[in-house]
Amino acid sequence: MRAGILWAALFSVLAAQAEGVAQAAAVGLFAEANQQYRDGAYEDARRKYLEVVGADVVDARLFYNLGNACFKSDRLGEAILWYERARLLSPRDEDIGANLRFASRIRKDRESGVGEDPVWRFLVGLYELPSPNEISVTFTFLLSALFAMGIRRLWSGRRKEGAFWVSLLVAGAVLTTLTGLFGAVRIHQLETDTYAIVTAREATARTAPDAEETAVFVIHEGTRVRVDRSEGTWLLIRLSSGLGGWILAENATVV
Repeated sequence: MRAGILWAALFSVLAAQAEGVAQAAAVGLFAEANQQYRDGAYEDARRKYLEVVGADVVDARLFYNLGNACFKSDRLGEAILWYERARLLSPRDEDIGANLRFASRIRKDRESGVGEDPVWRFLVGLYELPSPNEISVTFTFLLSALFAMGIRRLWSGRRKEGAFWVSLLVAGAVLTTLTGLFGAVRIHQLETDTYAIVTAREATARTAPDAEETAVFVIHEGTRVRVDRSEGTWLLIRLSSGLGGWILAENATVV
């Protein structure tokens, strides 16, 4: 038994060392990519950033830098993809938001209708402002505060403050419930709604998952679409206008 414990400890140490080596290598690659970007070797920097991503590094600044390298390499679709991924990790980063907005403005396909309405954009931005983690932390804090207020009310001997504490508890319960519901909706949406960015120069959407089927519309790189389902090498996508069609999966990448 003792030998088994020693072997387990040894493997844990080796695994930790291997992870440390991998992290150091990723940091080195990231530094090299940054230098290549500063030197104007944007395509080389892009490939180097992708190597870091391939090492399972998930970081908003890495994705942001990769998006910049893709943009400078004339890969607009990939740039928007990585800006979108960076925004998921850091939704209030001003640089990420500014570059994503700029890249979205110069793409060939421009969304129309409610997507361009400033009031709608404000409401969507407000809805997406807090990240799921931030909502979870807020909900936990409110629930803890509500529990503490309830305990204090039960132990308090000041009956004259009864109405005040009841009102405070009711308000806290309502706020906690609304926060929990909002968080549940956001998490459900993230788990059920799949979005992708068109990374090919253009893609033809068809009525069925077959290259011989009738073309419905053509979309270009950088367009954000919702993926309803997949079938073989095809994706059933839907635009913000509601128009849908099948495109080859190789023409788009899931955010």
